[in-house]
Amino acid sequence: MSNFPVFSLATAGKKKYNINKKGLVTLGANRRELNRQRTVADIEQAFLQLYRRDGIDGVSISAVCALSGVARSTFYLYFEDKYAVLQGVEDRLLSALWDICGNLPDLLAHRGGSENALRTIAHIRANIDWYRALLGRRGDPMFVYRWKRDIDRSLRRKLEQRNTGRQDADVQGVIFASALIGLYTYVIFEYPDIPDRDLCRYMDGLLAQILP
Repeated sequence: MSNFPVFSLATAGKKKYNINKKGLVTLGANRRELNRQRTVADIEQAFLQLYRRDGIDGVSISAVCALSGVARSTFYLYFEDKYAVLQGVEDRLLSALWDICGNLPDLLAHRGGSENALRTIAHIRANIDWYRALLGRRGDPMFVYRWKRDIDRSLRRKLEQRNTGRQDADVQGVIFASALIGLYTYVIFEYPDIPDRDLCRYMDGLLAQILP
């Protein structure tokens, strides 16, 4: 009998399988992961419906479970409480935004703003229900704060390369982050179908006014 690891991965066609201790081929982690993703998505969508209507104080785990069709015990397999659902979504959105804007290669030369704006708005449109909930009347101010902090942190990298004084960098970072989120908030609530050329024009105008 071979002493090789028993849970090795085998591939048959395009599907992946696990080999158990008895040498039997069983459906691999892909299906379990897919089921996990579906369950989490169902919980998050139910949470979103309640959160948009009632805010975080009006969300209960019982209501989330009833709306999603997920047992309460299953909910706790994935989330500690209702705040963990919100935190997980916010972390995911902010991570995606940072991947887009964490490094602004040509922003201070006024050449990279349009591309970043288009990638950002594409991400926002793909998740617009969440952004409307988080930025709306019952939304989470901490999400906006963390978003501003990330924008400021990204911009500061470039300002430091230009030997910008600390006070000037602080002021420019705060103004730019606030103005940028203001622009995206306007698009989210008032003009979600804004033509790309107009968005680029607004972004270029914003950069020209804030960054000399």
